[in-house]
Amino acid sequence: MKKIVILLIAVYSFGLNILVLNSYSSSLKWTEIQSNTIVEYLKNSNIKNKYIFVEFMDTKRFPPNKERDKNYFDYLTKKYKNINFDILITTDDNALNFVRIYKNNNLFKKAKVFFQGVNNLSLYNKLDKNIYAGVFEKKEPLLQLKFAKKLMPNLQTVYVLSDNSISGNKTIKQYMNAFKNIKDIKFVYINESKTDKILDKLKNYDKNSVLMGLTISGIIKYKDVLPTYLGEQLISKVYKNPILVHNGVWSLGSNSNVVGGVCNDAKTQSRLNMKKLFQYLNGIPMKDIGFQLDDVSKLFINVKNIRKFGIDESSIKIDNLPIKYVNKPTSIYELYKWQIWTIIFIFILINLFLIVLAKKNRELNRYSKKIKEINRGLEEKVKQAVEENTRNLKILQQQSKLAAMGEMIGMIAHQWRQPLNALALNIQFLPEMLEDGCDETAIKKIEEFSTKNMETIKFMSHTIDDFRNFFKKDKEKIEFYINEEINRVLDMQKSQLKAHNIELVTDLKPIKIVGFKNEFKQVILNLISNAKDAIIKRDIKGVIKISDYELNDEVVITIEDNGGGINKDIIEKIFEPYFTTKETQGTGLGLYMSNEIIKRMSGKIEVKNIKNGTKFTIRLKK
Repeated sequence: MKKIVILLIAVYSFGLNILVLNSYSSSLKWTEIQSNTIVEYLKNSNIKNKYIFVEFMDTKRFPPNKERDKNYFDYLTKKYKNINFDILITTDDNALNFVRIYKNNNLFKKAKVFFQGVNNLSLYNKLDKNIYAGVFEKKEPLLQLKFAKKLMPNLQTVYVLSDNSISGNKTIKQYMNAFKNIKDIKFVYINESKTDKILDKLKNYDKNSVLMGLTISGIIKYKDVLPTYLGEQLISKVYKNPILVHNGVWSLGSNSNVVGGVCNDAKTQSRLNMKKLFQYLNGIPMKDIGFQLDDVSKLFINVKNIRKFGIDESSIKIDNLPIKYVNKPTSIYELYKWQIWTIIFIFILINLFLIVLAKKNRELNRYSKKIKEINRGLEEKVKQAVEENTRNLKILQQQSKLAAMGEMIGMIAHQWRQPLNALALNIQFLPEMLEDGCDETAIKKIEEFSTKNMETIKFMSHTIDDFRNFFKKDKEKIEFYINEEINRVLDMQKSQLKAHNIELVTDLKPIKIVGFKNEFKQVILNLISNAKDAIIKRDIKGVIKISDYELNDEVVITIEDNGGGINKDIIEKIFEPYFTTKETQGTGLGLYMSNEIIKRMSGKIEVKNIKNGTKFTIRLKK
């Protein structure tokens, strides 16, 4: 293992290590487009010995703060402990801010930074051009207003909407500053993330108005962050006038009132940023590459939606901006050309077939009586043949399944049989080896020792399948009994719990649910392991209690321990990714992944401190 680590260090030392650090989750379309475009450019480049790593900070769900930044940097340091990055590519503000905080640490120290999608234009004169280069996300509020006036000639009110994120706050300030000297139009600024408050402010909207949707990828309904297109659809149910966007190009096809806008283009940003990176790799000094503010915007027009408001898309021109039309209808022939030609071809074939068939029918009519007699005999023979073939097919299928299972079991047995047999032989020969030099009592103890170890070997052999199947990921939900799967987990844990003087108390009933069986067992194993670790850390007589019961339309599973509980200052954070209390031993992903698995099963995990310990509660729909 040590040689492998040394080899990896040597490989990465002589290669170009590139980290693509994204501010948001890969599920956010803007981030997906940026990240995929960057990786595509890097992979298709002629850069030799390049090693590309991609990370997503997911700061929409987990807004950055000092503690989260530290936890995330600790996670990266552990993950890439043998790597020092040469190039950092960041998307959007939060990733660049994170890199600036930790730039002097070894992980990032020697890296040059290439950024894109940054709204904080004040950094233009602050960043060290010997270290940083990239593309700022310059918004075009005044061009957006020109577009709005073409849509609504009697424009009186403009609603400017942004979520309450870091990027959203900076963007709405840019728009406020751009519009501050315009007196003939009323501007209503809505800097809010919760949908109920947004819709309440829009319900009595001015009929001579448009809405400018800025950064709305962080809009929250109840406690869930909505995808951008769902946020736009929800707003469109209340606000019936045109909606303009400036970076949601992918949403122009959604079922909403979005008519387009002067938009930043994620692909264009990535292309320009990669151009700067390749300039640096071709020997141009960083200070000569610099920053870019312009040439990243286009006028996107959603033809389908703009026509809903009686506007001809060809009449829209904004200065010299390039225009990209989306959802532009075409003729019926262009839309269905392939289907039309397919139907024509099939029609010709059918007619040719009918002509030939008619000719043959005239010949066959002369022999119809004889054919009927022959057919009756053939039908009976065909029926018998089909029944026989069906029986044979079922037999072959069963034999095929059994052969595959036999092959799999044979491979497992081949791997285990030799060491188990060797151990069994050694134990059986032990009495014979010691018989001459031991009294009867000693020989009897040796025989008991032999018997017990043979039973242990049988148990080991019996559990091969349990361990082989335990970590298989379920593809589909199935029915299973909760108590049976929990007991299978406990069978694997009992010896460890007994070794650490931990008592196991269960109250399990045969309750059936539908879900991911193996992944459910992994959640139970994780919770029991955490309880065991907490008890071992306290060095006490431990107790773990597990029970299940039905409550209304839910199935409830509880796991309690007397391991001392969780600090009240961190109990709300234990399901966050990368958060751990185990210092160097933990990754901070165990409870996060357990929570995600239970969510996939339409359930939830709750945690609270009880007397002397902790209680986890899993709630699942019946």
